[in-house]
Amino acid sequence: MAGRCPLVEDSFSRLASQSNVYGLAALQGRDGPAGLLAAALKGKVVEFRYQELRQRLRPVARELQFTYIPVDAEIVSIDSFSKPPPQRGLVVGITFIKDSGDKVSPFLNIYCDYEPGSEYDLDSVAQSCLNLELQFTPFQLCHAE
Repeated sequence: MAGRCPLVEDSFSRLASQSNVYGLAALQGRDGPAGLLAAALKGKVVEFRYQELRQRLRPVARELQFTYIPVDAEIVSIDSFSKPPPQRGLVVGITFIKDSGDKVSPFLNIYCDYEPGSEYDLDSVAQSCLNLELQFTPFQLCHAE
């Protein structure tokens, strides 16, 4: 006889369109894990995290506006990591494809903010972008030291 499942649904958030496992990235903060990024196929990125409010944890979900992702682009994968010391800060990579009618072009956007005090501020990081056109589509985006 199977025991009762110890897991309980905490919250529910709907994405604008479908995603897959490559559309998820653990989010690192200044002091460790800070949440989750979920990228929907139709160009939307949502941050999921918990916030302490009146000595209780509350789930928070909000859409982030990453620059240089065209409205009609399809996000393929996302990754996030914290730069190792002595450098500090959050780095987010997003790959997407842009269909211009006659050809499909894959791109990699790398987001990182170097301003002191805003290295882990997602809104600030999302505005600082390096855009690279690729010759292939990386379905899985990952990082290594």
